[in-house]
Amino acid sequence: MVDVITSKEGPLFQGSVRELRLDDLDSLRPILSTWIKDRDTGETLPGEVEEDLEIMGDSAQGKNDRKYFVAEDVEGKVIGVIGFKNPDPRMLKYCQTSNPAELVNAYVSADQRAGKGAGKALVAKLEAEAIKEGRTEIVLNSGPRYKETGWGFYDKLPGYQRVRIAVGYYGEGGDAPVWRKEL
Repeated sequence: MVDVITSKEGPLFQGSVRELRLDDLDSLRPILSTWIKDRDTGETLPGEVEEDLEIMGDSAQGKNDRKYFVAEDVEGKVIGVIGFKNPDPRMLKYCQTSNPAELVNAYVSADQRAGKGAGKALVAKLEAEAIKEGRTEIVLNSGPRYKETGWGFYDKLPGYQRVRIAVGYYGEGGDAPVWRKEL
């Protein structure tokens, strides 16, 4: 099945979005390695990559409260991932409704970014699944290492608004904008 996201300019994303499976993890490793980098040196953080993959694997096996989805291109190649969970306690102060979800781990393959629609398709799937679970809003933050790659994406998402800055969320100098959207 191919889901097509369209815009005024025509089709954007031709592919599909589905729940993460254990056999997706190897395909996700290079995608995560592209984006999970030290904010000062730019070096990949292999330990953090593996930690995130372990959390995703646990989710695929129903061992945590997270739910992940992957985007596949028309050939079935995994090109992105996104997840949601119960909000971290530090994020609750930014929530305004009774049953929020926190968007986590949104990554798209570098060659599939910048207007090709995979990121928007992942967010749309996440929102639809959150609504099915009775979630009432999405909240997220994005650390300083994603200032040039992620912040603009979140700023452009329909319905999402920057509401605050989580000062020191990622340690000293690790301030993170916070976005939210009511569902």
